Amino acid sequence: MENNERREFIKMSTLAFAGIALQLHSISAFAQQSNLFKGRKINEGLNWDAFLSKITELAKEQHQPNWNQNVYINNVRNLLLQCRFPEFENVKKEFSSYKDETKNWFEHDLLHKEINFQVSLLQFEKGEYIAHHNHPDMCGVINMVTGNALIKNYSLNKELEKTKTQTYNGQTFTLKSCVLEETKKEILTPGNTSVLTSTEGNIHSLMPNAFTQLVDVFTPAYNEKNEAASIWYHVNEEVHFENNPKLFEAEYALSTL
Repeated sequence: MENNERREFIKMSTLAFAGIALQLHSISAFAQQSNLFKGRKINEGLNWDAFLSKITELAKEQHQPNWNQNVYINNVRNLLLQCRFPEFENVKKEFSSYKDETKNWFEHDLLHKEINFQVSLLQFEKGEYIAHHNHPDMCGVINMVTGNALIKNYSLNKELEKTKTQTYNGQTFTLKSCVLEETKKEILTPGNTSVLTSTEGNIHSLMPNAFTQLVDVFTPAYNEKNEAASIWYHVNEEVHFENNPKLFEAEYALSTL
């Protein structure tokens, strides 16, 4: 965060000071309008409490009948991009005290959770990987803080009338086949975001190529219902379904026998 420059204060009448303040406010407003006109965004930064307060208000809108997920996601994205999470007193200890305690799996710290949303910090060693999975009836924004990751998003295209059984660790599973459509593939770098809604790109995978830290916001928060409904997919990315470069056949566990 930029350090404030020292300013020398001079004695002046209250009226004179008010006059200068009004002029500065006018100049500042003009500058902001000019920057916005040129496509630039003013980023004054948010502190942790202000960030949570704004997300809390936005997340309440999900209960309205005319809720627009895309508008909501864009608003959350803009708020995330104003935050410098490692510098927040409330969360910087989670960044600085990182330990690779779970080998071959990422470390997860829940920074904040309430019914309507949750904020999490995920930290990965290079090579740790989150396979394809969905977020039932949820939307989310991932904000890359450090490192980078290949992120692939898919939507369910159709279910296939094809099943098989498979035994793993003494349990027999019924595997169901389906077709996934790739909606986006990107390498996410610091200062950038990846999004998903409940209807588009809801299935995704994440593969870091370096030590990576990211903060995500999911709406609503995880609960018993959406956790139970979550699905992990095995995607055959080597073959395009029906020669369509965006379609891939996948399998998921339907039940255990």
